[in-house]
Amino acid sequence: MAANRSFGRDIFIYLASDPTVSIGGGFTNPTFTKRTFLDSLDVLIRHDLPLRVYKINDGRTQIQRTQDPLLPGEYEVESDGYLAVIDAPYYQRTSSAMSSLSSSGKVKSFPAAVRDRDRRCVITGLSMTQRELVQQRWTKYEAAHIFPVALESIVQNYNFGELVVLDEGDGSVNSPQNGLLLQRTVHGLFDQYEISINPNDDNRIVCFLDDSLGLAGRQLDPVCRDPGHPHHVNDKILFWHFQQAVLANMRAAGEPIFDEDIPPDCDTMNAIRSGPVPTERMEFELSKRLGDVMRAQGSFLIK
Repeated sequence: MAANRSFGRDIFIYLASDPTVSIGGGFTNPTFTKRTFLDSLDVLIRHDLPLRVYKINDGRTQIQRTQDPLLPGEYEVESDGYLAVIDAPYYQRTSSAMSSLSSSGKVKSFPAAVRDRDRRCVITGLSMTQRELVQQRWTKYEAAHIFPVALESIVQNYNFGELVVLDEGDGSVNSPQNGLLLQRTVHGLFDQYEISINPNDDNRIVCFLDDSLGLAGRQLDPVCRDPGHPHHVNDKILFWHFQQAVLANMRAAGEPIFDEDIPPDCDTMNAIRSGPVPTERMEFELSKRLGDVMRAQGSFLIK
């Protein structure tokens, strides 16, 4: 069964041209700021002139790009130019547990390069202990792709090959500039677009749903974005992830969040076929299961 991202929303968005139909929405939390909201609307709405946003039934005070928390309510968007909900594609993300593989199946050095650069979860800030480093014990951490491996075939559409350093013959998807070292729980949230990073707002962490881990408002750790490091994370790829997160969480009713924990006594195939977007769901499940095998063999396969 897939979770519904829109259930319980307390933010509702309307275009001034049709104020009776909500085009989407979201959730407030203490660190979901007016700046974050306006940055998200710039992704969600195609426009050729600046947007003006007002809280409905709260006067005509325009929402400004500040770090003040956004209040729950209904918001109307207007402009002197063209306005329409963006029709850009959302790509259902598969698990990136197979982070050492490209579409060719060749084992890559991606995890090793990301680990060597970061040595901590760059979202929570939790650092490796000296003993963990000496023993090369990465139990709590995973190298996450920002732009997923499953979409390697379309990577050239975004010119990422021109944006990243290509290491040791690895494709651009497996460049460490497309990677972040994350704690496993955080990696899951990142892959499902429940959290993202806004490079246009000092690389702040954005939580689109619940912020149970207290991540929202933190800044992406500088260790992975040092411009002096040849493998520093690429802002344009981070922004691609942020755009996808906005589409997943705020456009219309949002995109489904797959439940990976299918009980062993259930008919997995039937559960997938009878659920939403079964093709993407099957890809997700296969990726996860093959990824578990790769992790089990990781000490032998990863350079």
